[in-house]
Amino acid sequence: MSKNFIYKYSIKEEIKEIKNYLIKECLDQRNNIDLKKGKDFPVYSKYTNYLYNIFYNLSCNVLNKFTLKDVDFKLCCYLTDKTFNQTSWHNHITTSSITAVIYLKTENKGIFFKHNNQEIHLIPNEGDILIFPSFLDHCPEPSKEKPRITLNLELRCKEDVLEIFNL
Repeated sequence: MSKNFIYKYSIKEEIKEIKNYLIKECLDQRNNIDLKKGKDFPVYSKYTNYLYNIFYNLSCNVLNKFTLKDVDFKLCCYLTDKTFNQTSWHNHITTSSITAVIYLKTENKGIFFKHNNQEIHLIPNEGDILIFPSFLDHCPEPSKEKPRITLNLELRCKEDVLEIFNL
């Protein structure tokens, strides 16, 4: 598989003042959910629009022109640790066009991508954002000791995802 439709950027500087706050939000809000439902859960943050502005601007710089269907932006936290460390292959094709993952705590754990029977493994750094098409199957590498914390963001577009990514 070609990595040419997975974009990786460091936004470490852009989030340095809020990173610890975002991590605290994820950990605190996880305590308020039914943990039987899994590792991912919605996160309510005053920084949601700020993070989406970063995601949107980076996407506009590298992808073909697109038009947002809506601006109902939501954050989802994906957290694995010694309690919840099972992951699975999935995609976001039913909920978005463009998907992003912001790595807050990686614990040197990465993510697997699979497309057309080809698989790659990337290990992002803390403060990185990955942007990729919603149809791309992926599987986070779990952390079984310290928490691995990421934020998932999605953009829903009027244009077809293949056009947006020039595929």
